[in-house]
Amino acid sequence: VEPSSSTPHSSLLTPHRIRLGPPWHTSTTDAGTRHARKFGAPRTLDANERLWLVCEHVPAAFRVTVNGADAGAGEAGPFAADVTSLLKPRNEVAFAVASADALGAVALEVRPA
Repeated sequence: VEPSSSTPHSSLLTPHRIRLGPPWHTSTTDAGTRHARKFGAPRTLDANERLWLVCEHVPAAFRVTVNGADAGAGEAGPFAADVTSLLKPRNEVAFAVASADALGAVALEVRPA
């Protein structure tokens, strides 16, 4: 099927992805490991956009905070949460993980609301 003016293009369905690579600050805690990274807020979001924090793999039970506010928790596996309401001009994301193993790739994704 050829795209037409009434058919959304695949690029419109793919979220804009901002990789959160190094530098991650890793420290040992009584419960495991804390992985933290600072980042600036991306461009101003349109009214119909949300910012999601995505991690391809968290190696064990975890809790995630953005600027000290709870962004979610879970068991080992992938993680994704809408963090739009937690953003400031300068931000810190932290994963508290019950393991010393590394996190999978972490990114911010601009997704439709």
